Amino acid sequence: MSIKLMSAAWELDIPSTEKMVLLCLCDFANDEGHSCHPSVGTLSKKTSKDERTVQRALKWLEENRFLKRDVRPGTSTAYILNPRQIVTPVKLSPPSNRRGGGDTTPPKPPMNHQDKNTKRARVIPDDWKPVPFGRGSKCCEIIALWPSGELETQIEHFTAHHRGKGSRFVDWQDAWKTWVLNSRKWLRPQRQGTPPAAPPGNDYLAHLTAKRQREQQAHAGST
Repeated sequence: MSIKLMSAAWELDIPSTEKMVLLCLCDFANDEGHSCHPSVGTLSKKTSKDERTVQRALKWLEENRFLKRDVRPGTSTAYILNPRQIVTPVKLSPPSNRRGGGDTTPPKPPMNHQDKNTKRARVIPDDWKPVPFGRGSKCCEIIALWPSGELETQIEHFTAHHRGKGSRFVDWQDAWKTWVLNSRKWLRPQRQGTPPAAPPGNDYLAHLTAKRQREQQAHAGST
């Protein structure tokens, strides 16, 4: 692996696919650009591009003097990277996207593109409290069946669980709605002396809840 060449390749102003293939080659090469002979299949897997796309990128990189190919029949092709071109490149024109008939392929979205909803998602606010569900809603019916004090316990579980995970949601009320609907899977009708089960994925809080209930039962038995 050549850290020197990879660091320089990151700064190149070249198309994204060609940059990814070049970075992958730098990962195999030494600082002189030698000892680099991955197969097209390996480059395809590492860059998440199909083999035809990788081959086009290799051709472009060769035409723009970033590398030379040493084709040896029966063995993997050896790639000789050009450190001078990678570290101090000349201004390059982008590869042509023209196909037969004069059509052009649409531009690809940038690799750092993020969905708008992801940008608006946030961690749970410190002062977050759920809004009561409307009468007649399924969530309202579920909460009505919970034993006394269970609503406050579940709100505490919900906030602690998602703070611990660093969860991000656009709408935390919707996340709470999903939590309540899913509670039907892990809350069972409570029998006398049996504490309600804590939601999965929160072992520490489940441990504290069970411990507190055992202490309460032991205190009740001693009085």
